[in-house]
Amino acid sequence: MKLIGISPRFAGLCAITAMMAGSSLSAAETGKAELTGIKGSVKVDGQAAFVGEAIKTGQKIETGAGAQANLYLADNGPTVVILPDSSISFDELSVDKSGSEPVITTKINLKVGTVAGYVKKTSSQSSYIVKGSTVTAVIRSSEYQVTDNGTVAVWFGCVTVSYRGASYEVCGGQMFDPAAASVVANTMILPAGMPSAIQQSANVKVTAVIPTRPQPVASPVKAGN
Repeated sequence: MKLIGISPRFAGLCAITAMMAGSSLSAAETGKAELTGIKGSVKVDGQAAFVGEAIKTGQKIETGAGAQANLYLADNGPTVVILPDSSISFDELSVDKSGSEPVITTKINLKVGTVAGYVKKTSSQSSYIVKGSTVTAVIRSSEYQVTDNGTVAVWFGCVTVSYRGASYEVCGGQMFDPAAASVVANTMILPAGMPSAIQQSANVKVTAVIPTRPQPVASPVKAGN
């Protein structure tokens, strides 16, 4: 039997094809999340968190009573704020810039409490989802806040809310009220320490200064007392 060898040209084409296939498979890069502001007790996987700490997908971020954590997500946000008595993790943070437009995927698992954030405009194939125990919020270019009881507040932009099998469109100045199962006027206040709209739209990392309540000043003690 005569064996037919593989020509060098064919072998070269195979190698190039394999390289291209490998490149397309690894086109999506892992996004980043960095703690830029901490107030009170904040933990990452049970350990005390610190400003500048990089957060990986799957890690649990927890805030205690009166605590808050601000994060910078760059292309995947850029801003996320975790309010007091809350716990979240990032199920996915990815950025694929191989096509004509970047495809950005952000999935936040809201385990308990409240999370807020700013989402800049992205391509039509991108997605940003906050999923809680009772509610799922699909967020487009927006400034939002989601609570695990189903409350979703929107300051601008629009959010599609799925709650108990029904879907609701919530846009700027509105909120979804789970008690009434309807869209009403937004009565929520933006979380303290949220970067300005200009900073967020410019995708600038800002070390958050989270205001705290002023402490009472002790009266001076007079001499002779």
